[in-house]
Order: sequence, then C-alpha cells, then structure tokens
Amino acid sequence: MSRYLISAFEQALWSLLNFGVNLLLIRFVAPDHYGAFVFWASCGFVLSSLQNALTVCHLQALAPSDPRRPSVERLMHGVNLIFLVVVGLACLGATLAWRGAGSLYGAPAAALFVPAYLLQQYVRALAFSRGRPGLAAAQTALVFALVVTLLGAALLRGETLYADGVLWRLGVAYAVSGGASAVWALRGQGRLFQPGGLATYAGYAKQSAWVFLGVSSTELLSRFYVFIVAGWFGAAALAALSATQQLLRPIPLLAVSWSMVARNDLARRRDREEWGAFARGLMVAGGGGLVIAALWTAILHFAWPVLALHLFGGKYVAEGWMAALWGVSAAITLGQTVVSTGLQVLRAFKPLALANTAASLAAAAAILLIMRGMGPAGAIVGTAVGQLIELAAMSFILVSIMTARRRSAPRGN
Repeated sequence: MSRYLISAFEQALWSLLNFGVNLLLIRFVAPDHYGAFVFWASCGFVLSSLQNALTVCHLQALAPSDPRRPSVERLMHGVNLIFLVVVGLACLGATLAWRGAGSLYGAPAAALFVPAYLLQQYVRALAFSRGRPGLAAAQTALVFALVVTLLGAALLRGETLYADGVLWRLGVAYAVSGGASAVWALRGQGRLFQPGGLATYAGYAKQSAWVFLGVSSTELLSRFYVFIVAGWFGAAALAALSATQQLLRPIPLLAVSWSMVARNDLARRRDREEWGAFARGLMVAGGGGLVIAALWTAILHFAWPVLALHLFGGKYVAEGWMAALWGVSAAITLGQTVVSTGLQVLRAFKPLALANTAASLAAAAAILLIMRGMGPAGAIVGTAVGQLIELAAMSFILVSIMTARRRSAPRGN
C-alpha cells in the first residue's frame, strides 16, 4: 500500500507541476504564444507514447526481480539514446523551417525541450518498472524545484514570456533532472552498446511494432485535435481548448499513477495465474476512478465561472461548457487506461493495436465532421466518440481473454 501512496504523491506533484505551469502561462502569456507552447508540449506527449512502444513497455512487462532485467535494460537504454538523438535533430530542423516562415511554432528551444522531456519520462518509467516509486518521486520533485526557480525568477523580474523562453526553461529543468537520474540509474550496468546488442532488439521489434501501432493510433485518437485545430483555427483557438481542459487533467493522471504501480502487481498475479485477483484489481480501479471522475466534473461545472475568474484572470469564463465536455472525455480516458493496462500486462499487443487503430480512425473522422458545425469544440466531442468506441472494443477483448484464462486456471484462483 505504501508504494501506491508514494506513487499517488508523485503523480499529484507531477499534476501540480503541469497545472501550475499551464496556469501561469494562461494568465501571463499571450494566447497565441501559449498555443505554440501547447503544440510542442503535445509533440512531447505523442513522442513519449512512441518511446513507450520502443523501449518502456518491454521494461514494464518484467517484474522488478526478473533475472533478465539487467540485460534488457542495457539494450533498451541504447535504443532509447538513438531515439532521443533522432528526435532532437528532427525538432531542430522543424523549428528552424517554421522560424524561417515566420510561424509562432518556430521556437528553436523545442529542440531541447522535447528530447529532455522524453529523457525525464524514460528514467521516471524506469524507476517505476524497478518497483521504486520513491526514486521517481525524487526525480519529479527535482523537476518541480527547477521549474519553479526558472519560471518564477522570470515572472518576478517582470519579464515578458514567449513560447521560446518557456520551452528553454522547461527544457533545462527536464535535462538536469533526467540527466542526473540517468547517470544514477545506469551506474554499474556497463556499456550500453554491447557487441551485437542492437541486433538483439530484433527479438523485441515484432512486439514493438504492434505496440507502436497501438500507441500511434491512441495518440491519433487523443492528440489529433491539437494539430488539426492548430492548423485550421490557429494557436489562439488551441489555447482555449487547452485552458478549458486543464482542471480535468487530474482524472487521467490519476489512472496513469495507478497504472505505473499496478503493473508490477498485475504482472505477479499473471505469473502466478491468480486471474480472479487480476480481474478484481482492474474492476476496483475502473469503478472507483469513474466515480471520482463524475464527482470532479460536476464540481468543476458548477464552479467554473468563479474558477475561471480567479485562476485564469477572467479568461475563458464563457467556455465552461467546453470544460464539461472535457470531463466526459477524461472519464472515458480513465477507463481506457485501466483496461489498456490489463491488456498490456497480458501482452495482448496485437488485439489492443487493432482496437486502437479502428477507434482512432473513427475519432479522426468524427473530429473533422463535428468541427465543421461546432468549431474547435467539436474536437472534444469527436475525440470522446472515438474514445468510447475504443473502450468498448478493449473491454470486449479483455473480458474474452480473462474468461479463457480463468477457465484454464487451477481452482481457487
């Protein structure tokens, strides 16, 4: 239980960091520059899911005491290093091209921010996969302290913050925390690139391919609207969507916090063939999470005018109905996370990927169609439609697998 409490504390600190940064930017940064920041932050989120598919998922599928862990970790560290270098170069090229075209998205600091964020997320996930949520909490606390120092100093000086300035400050915070944590995590593991080491990754590539299809389609489902709204309606419209979503973010983050710790317990129950306990853990997490989501959404809906006035400096007061729509989407996201966690621990990567793909295509179509009538807010409804389709498909797959496993399990499990 203490590990769950530490994980909840870490996730609360992470949520406070993200909420605090967004709140400060909403209040003190021009909407178009805030929208540019949201664009690059969303790129980081999307690439984080790709990183999970390439490396992290293979670490999370191992119990902390698994004798294979040291060799698998070395391999994944090397693959992830290559990934970070490629991402950094790609971001630099994109920002310079946009900057030459005079676009607000041309913020060269994104070339630091995105790979630094990915590094910090990798070492954070590594700590959780090792069963050490306390270490992950320490990493997040360091990021929190650095961000408060760097952004707080700029605001106290009365400095006008633009997208590039925000991105380089956050990039430094992530780089320092991620770099220090990586040095600590990799000590005593030897060279990352052993002779023929990368060739060994081919054995994981097939699973990664299905995971990649799954996470890419999931990100298409959850982030597609960001890039469509950014290109179709502009950075200011994207800022309004992001601002109305901020107070609902604790709901899916709560599910992520549960998932990071629960994977180890679920993996142990899987290995011991304790399928009854496996299913109960998922049901309790999903049911309890949905109750919390419903209560939180209702509170925010009725309190939105006051909250927007005091937290956002009077901005987006009239957009409270959009926040209610985000509440529905957040509740579905929570359910998706719980069911997806169970499927990933069961290594059901292929059916999960196929379900994600079908749902993401439905969401993309719904977003494009509904936005024509509702404008930017149609992105929320379209996303929720796709999420609901995915949740239904994943639940059916999970129930089918669990039914088959329980029938073949020894009595008493």
